[in-house]
Amino acid sequence: MGKRATCIWAYITWVGFIIASCQSCKEECKFHLNQALVFHITYSILSILTLFTIIPYVGWAFEGLVTAPISSVVTVFYVIAFVGACRGLEKKAPLLGKINLINK
Repeated sequence: MGKRATCIWAYITWVGFIIASCQSCKEECKFHLNQALVFHITYSILSILTLFTIIPYVGWAFEGLVTAPISSVVTVFYVIAFVGACRGLEKKAPLLGKINLINK
């Protein structure tokens, strides 16, 4: 798999991230692997926070006022990063792109 395909696979679910991490060109794709990992962790945390909706009223308010708006903003940032990977650019996503979990 080529560099661009590996970078794109990193953004597509956890399975895609694992596949991209195991490729031979992962050194060239560390930027996108890092960003994809940050997005996957962020979405996992938001999914866990969504579990609060089982609490009547409090959970519903939490979902409407906190989780849904944050999830919408993260999705916009995700699309920006994914389009950058499709174009072969190393463009940092706003806010989340500054987090480094994988050393270069």
